[in-house]
Amino acid sequence: MNTHIDPHQEREHRGTPRVPLLLLPGTACDERLFGPLLDALDWPDAMVVPLAGARSTPQMAQRLLAQAPDRFALLGFSLGGIVALEMIAQAPQRIERLALVDTTARPDPRENAKLRRAAVRKAEAGDIDSFVLDSWPTLVAPVHAADERLRRTILAMARDCGPQRLAEQAEIAIHRSDSRPRLDAIAVPTFVVAGAEEQVCPLDAHREMADAIPGARFFTIPQAGHFAPLENPAELARHVRDWLAWEPQPTKPPSTAQGDTMSDPTSNPKTKGASPVALEESVLQVERRDYPDLAPTNRPRSQAMEGFDDIYTDIVDYIIRCTHKIWDERDIGLIYTHYTHNCVLYGTTGTIYNREDVVRDTIQRLVSFPERRGMGTQVIWNGNDQDGFYTSHLVTGSGRHTQYGHLGQPTGRPFVSRTIADCMVHRNKIYREWVVADTMAIIQQLGLDPHHFAMRTAKAKFDAGLLSLDIGENRRFLGQTPPAEGADTSLAHNDVEAQTIEMLHEVFTKRMFGRIARDYAPNAQYHGPLMKELYGHAAIIHQHLGLIGSLPDASFEIQHVASNPCEEGGTKVAVRWIMEGHHLGYGILATLGDPTGKRVQVMGMSHYHWKDGKIVDEWNVYDELSLLTQVKLGQLADEANAGA
Repeated sequence: MNTHIDPHQEREHRGTPRVPLLLLPGTACDERLFGPLLDALDWPDAMVVPLAGARSTPQMAQRLLAQAPDRFALLGFSLGGIVALEMIAQAPQRIERLALVDTTARPDPRENAKLRRAAVRKAEAGDIDSFVLDSWPTLVAPVHAADERLRRTILAMARDCGPQRLAEQAEIAIHRSDSRPRLDAIAVPTFVVAGAEEQVCPLDAHREMADAIPGARFFTIPQAGHFAPLENPAELARHVRDWLAWEPQPTKPPSTAQGDTMSDPTSNPKTKGASPVALEESVLQVERRDYPDLAPTNRPRSQAMEGFDDIYTDIVDYIIRCTHKIWDERDIGLIYTHYTHNCVLYGTTGTIYNREDVVRDTIQRLVSFPERRGMGTQVIWNGNDQDGFYTSHLVTGSGRHTQYGHLGQPTGRPFVSRTIADCMVHRNKIYREWVVADTMAIIQQLGLDPHHFAMRTAKAKFDAGLLSLDIGENRRFLGQTPPAEGADTSLAHNDVEAQTIEMLHEVFTKRMFGRIARDYAPNAQYHGPLMKELYGHAAIIHQHLGLIGSLPDASFEIQHVASNPCEEGGTKVAVRWIMEGHHLGYGILATLGDPTGKRVQVMGMSHYHWKDGKIVDEWNVYDELSLLTQVKLGQLADEANAGA
């Protein structure tokens, strides 16, 4: 038995006692398959067990069960998943939880026998490499097709496996049972996962398993094919870590008439008797759905939402529905049940520190725009109902300026603007929120003078005793040293988030704007401040170069990152960031005028759509009116000092 032991000190994982974890590799694979996964997982008692010494699934299952602990968690990849299904059929009382990775419950098609045995004969003749190379395009995602390091790793495992073990594994695959009739007997927390570009074991075979196993959850791994544990180990580790934290359920949860397993029996009367965690998690996405689908009246709860109002079926439903009710249906009093009394709301021109002021601020904004509508464009999230959720909500707002209010006399003109709101949510209440609204876009579309409004806001802050304090050097680099060579990716939960952080570090910290041409698709679309809609590398480079041009000494710090696989393909990533610098140059911030030298802070939020290894869309929101207000505030401070 090969054992992979993490040297770090054992830690409790969300209060769940640690159990031994057995990992079964696939055909022509060994412990190297799971090395990156286990490095990311930090699970001390993890054992990678080779598939050797038997020529049928029942024999292999018996052999492995004889070596295994009395009770354990079981993860099987490809052929290892097929054997794992046989093991849980033979000894269901010993397996606490089950993970099926890039595998199938179906029997081997009859025509595969000749192909498998022909590959074995070639291996016995000394050509084992062809076992990998002949099928390479189907083994990994297209983005990894030219990855020589990955190819060498998979080839090395096949060579070390050798013809004899390959022959045994081929016979196991050929003679395997059809496990589908016994899937509904599995009564442990089960996790089904496949690379989004999986071609060896079809995705519909994975969905078939997840649908048949009571309470099973199904996920796909972006930028991965059949070898997800090697292609995107960070993303797989995130899901495996969650799976290891699910509470084991002794009984099989009931199913609804629609076939979905329900959750949260304490707060949703439709889910009485169901397991609160053993469910197929199917959180809706915003882009392709109309509002009634996102805020349904008859959809069963599809995500554990303990402590949330019964009406909410998942975290996206919560954000979309309560925002609509507060801002569009004008149920502003809903804030009392959806924000904590001591909530903190960080805006681009100030901070609100209590719920009552959030209510007051919402009313004042709606007074000026009684026709305003806020269309949810996308919600990117992470977290869970126990630890709390983090959401990043892009809204496209539209309306007309028809009432006297905070913008003065009504102009009657229409407007469209973008806002991103990041929320921290626990048990139905938002307790911290960051809002970046493109107010300058509204001011310009209404034909108002931005300098007038910036000065009015700055004067109110100045009269309240607030001054812009110049902090001097902002630590983008120290003294005469260059910026840090590498990005700090500790905030990333997976590879695509790490790649996003690295790209932003190269562009905004190291000023390597050519990185945009490398990471963005040639036809990428940029949805920017002032409702800009631009296309292609040149336009996107100019926008980011122009922002730095206005603040040439600016530092760039990422505060939060989250991501979700996208139904359109690829992954959506949300980033909240801060820039600090001085207005020392010319750039796209034309409203700031000639350089004033004033210190400004930019709070921004960006959403990125990665697909096939490239960014195809960027939504970027920051407020130029906030920057102009900060410049005006600095000028007021200068005038006061000169007159003192």
